[in-house]
Amino acid sequence: MAQPNWMRAADEDILRHLKEERPDYLALVANRLGMHLGYVERRTEVLVEHGLVEQVSEEVVYRTTELGEQYLAGEIDDSSLGLASCD
Repeated sequence: MAQPNWMRAADEDILRHLKEERPDYLALVANRLGMHLGYVERRTEVLVEHGLVEQVSEEVVYRTTELGEQYLAGEIDDSSLGLASCD
């Protein structure tokens, strides 16, 4: 599956983690994936902007959306996610 030009390799790792672990704190996501928290926070905001994950509580817990699940399953293409570059 080709990634949209705005997506980074870490984004798929974050998506997969949230799909497998369900809603989770970004600090735990960062720790489990071996990434810096600030980077995970920035990339998660990009995933939110593109509708792939959503915040599910006031405590800032995130999960994948239906669109995010479809992306991971290879059911949607780049045009469904937009081509805007976000870093």
